[in-house]
Amino acid sequence: MATRRSASRTANAGLVGILKAFSLGFLFAAVLLGLVSLARWVLPVVADSVSGVGVRSASFAARSWHALRSWAETLVQSDELAEERQRLRERLATLEAENVHLRHLAEENRRLRALLQLGQSVGQPFIAAEVIAIGGSNWFRTAVINRGASDGVTLHAPVLNHQGLIGRIWEVHRHHSVVLLLTDRRSAVGVGLEGHPNVFGIVKGTGGQQLELLHLSRRILPRKGERLVTSGLGGVFPSGIPVGEIARIDRHTEPPSIAVRPFADERQLREVIVLKLPMPQSERTMELTPTISRATRR
Repeated sequence: MATRRSASRTANAGLVGILKAFSLGFLFAAVLLGLVSLARWVLPVVADSVSGVGVRSASFAARSWHALRSWAETLVQSDELAEERQRLRERLATLEAENVHLRHLAEENRRLRALLQLGQSVGQPFIAAEVIAIGGSNWFRTAVINRGASDGVTLHAPVLNHQGLIGRIWEVHRHHSVVLLLTDRRSAVGVGLEGHPNVFGIVKGTGGQQLELLHLSRRILPRKGERLVTSGLGGVFPSGIPVGEIARIDRHTEPPSIAVRPFADERQLREVIVLKLPMPQSERTMELTPTISRATRR
């Protein structure tokens, strides 16, 4: 009996061991299958994630490198552009200065042509000069030219610029002369009304920018804008030199007050000509007498 019970317990123990081993094997197999299934699902996701991070990192690095390179190139180009801009500014300043110089030359050429044409129309010899100083006050208005007695300038000789009469020689020195301008209160010039034969008057300086027309020879009231030229009466100023135009007429006075705007702008006096006055007959005789005497003695 005892032997049978011992064998039965041994058999039961073996069966339990087998069942435990089978259970452990089944459990291990199930875990292994679960791990394999999990690996098939997780590994691609992890791989994709790792690959995406790597790609994004590489892309960020590439963009950063390109941005840094572009910034460096921009700095270099900025310096080059700044230098080029400075060169262009200097070139522009040079061209502007040359343009101003050319305009001044063109304006000077225009003035000289007009002055030469006016001098030739007068039909008298003249001396070219330049204004070197202008003085003015309420009473005295004068200019200084760079020609004097050594150049043949004589007292009271008419002085013209490209616009017309500006005055007459007031003082003569060896190398310069003083011009009494038309606007000086001491100045008076005989004029004629252009388009009206035998209508003469006197233009007198006022000390300002305009002149005053006095003593018309006929009771003719000129119109605004009509021109005045030298009359030639008196023998000092040749006839036909432009003097000015009627600027304003005040009919409330008797006789009417007539203001004249001179053609020559005193603020723009540059180049002028001084007319050579005809030598008086007495001086011609004195100059010819020694020659005649020497010829007679021969």
